[in-house]
Amino acid sequence: MANPAADGDDPVRPASDRQFDESANSEDPRRDSSFTEPASDEFDENDEQFRAVVQRLQRRWPQDAKTDHKFETIDRSELKVASYASGTKVGRFILEHRVGQGGFGIVFKAIDPQLERDVAIKLPRVDCDSGQTDRIHREARILATLEHPNIVRVYEAGIDGDTSFIVSQFCDGPDLRLWLLSNDNHPSPEQSAELIAELADAIEYAHRNGVLHRDIKPGNVLLFPNNGSTPATSKPARCRLPFIPKITDFGLASMQSDDWSRTRTSVVIGTPMYMAPECMGAGTQRPGAGCDIYSLGAILYELLTKRPPLEGEFFGQLLHRIGNDVPVPPHVVFPDVPIDLSLICSKCLSKEVDDRYRSAEELHDDLRRFLDGQPIHARLPSWRDRFVRWASRPQRLQFAGHYTIWMHLAVVAWLVVQFATAIALGLKLPDMAAHIRDIAMVSCLLHLPNAWFGWRVFRGSRWAFTPSMFTSVASLAILCYSACNSSVAFDYNYPTSLSKVAIFSILIIVSLIDSLNYVVALPAHFRSAKPDSPFRQADDPDAGLT
Repeated sequence: MANPAADGDDPVRPASDRQFDESANSEDPRRDSSFTEPASDEFDENDEQFRAVVQRLQRRWPQDAKTDHKFETIDRSELKVASYASGTKVGRFILEHRVGQGGFGIVFKAIDPQLERDVAIKLPRVDCDSGQTDRIHREARILATLEHPNIVRVYEAGIDGDTSFIVSQFCDGPDLRLWLLSNDNHPSPEQSAELIAELADAIEYAHRNGVLHRDIKPGNVLLFPNNGSTPATSKPARCRLPFIPKITDFGLASMQSDDWSRTRTSVVIGTPMYMAPECMGAGTQRPGAGCDIYSLGAILYELLTKRPPLEGEFFGQLLHRIGNDVPVPPHVVFPDVPIDLSLICSKCLSKEVDDRYRSAEELHDDLRRFLDGQPIHARLPSWRDRFVRWASRPQRLQFAGHYTIWMHLAVVAWLVVQFATAIALGLKLPDMAAHIRDIAMVSCLLHLPNAWFGWRVFRGSRWAFTPSMFTSVASLAILCYSACNSSVAFDYNYPTSLSKVAIFSILIIVSLIDSLNYVVALPAHFRSAKPDSPFRQADDPDAGLT
């Protein structure tokens, strides 16, 4: 808690955020105009393209069109900027100096004159949104329920005038982020495992008390000097840590019983490089304990390899990679990393929640088994595991529905184009009326209903999967039968049996692929029945239409 605000300096934050922070803290006079005044020399109001953009904006927001000038310069005197000088009193505490700043608060070193001790005091940033006071209150309520040797201890919380604050232990040491940036610090694999095991024990304690952290990262792990207060004689020398790691900054934490929609929007303010894929999506899957396990795995990965598991040149690329790419196993990056520890790390970083450890306790126990030289539970996934994992993804359902739509619409289009071409070329059809009747019959009774069911599956309607799979298999059976026997339609188009079999063979192949798509998607369909499935909302027949 002494410098959870150090996350404001986090080098892994998006470049745009770092640029803003650097400009805000810089003494460069050019920053005054770069963030508060329009670069008027770059925009010519007489430029036609510029005027067109402004007109579109004014049509979009007509209430702003009443002003004569297109943009207004921000009056810097109207900005309310936080200014806590040294010696300022907050409650009974006397501020000394700022030790860090984050997205939600500013952390100061302060003196408690009553107990004569140094403390860390967290104050809301008044230059941001008003919801920070609520976050401060929520963090205080959450931390009041937690007391663990690896969680920063909170002494008290209060309100001084209209300012909320939290008082906690002051850390004389750095946070893990700064410690890792030092070239002198190279933790051994055993020390890395010991550090994550201690953090996992703290996170398991928080989870048992119904608290999800949701923003675990190196900047939120404070390293308290180990002055002999914690005995380590039972640990081998290769595993001993020169500090006591403690988790801080529960500003994004939530109680597991909370309504996720109340705090969901704040999650994107966290550090995406250490956040689980489900925390970055559209909110279709409720994040749970697996989010914190993923974050612990990301920290372990950086401890072992000196780099985050996934990186991107810009924010959008990073989000895409987190959702789709698999990190290179640590033992591949550095061969000195034990394979067992690499497997533990990779299991934590699995894309699917079900493939990770079910709890932080399981992660802690597996790390202890590694440190004790015992067999670990994490294993390399077999080809069967990989296939089931691949087949269980929601994309299999979407692909099956997408293929069905285009296959049946393409067949209908082929029939219509074939008929229209024959008429345009003046070819004589054996029976014009029968031809029109057969096109209408197979389109209305077979292909268009199948395409509609495929559309519903593609849009996420779970109920449509079974009839769509049934009609797909039925279509395949009808085509196979018709290829070898008299069919109910279009027999007059084939002068020989060989020509009929040739055409029907193509239709049978594409129909077989359609049926196989649904067979492969069965694991994803069964998984969609789970309460936290991304496709759970599709139980509503109209869910896909919104």
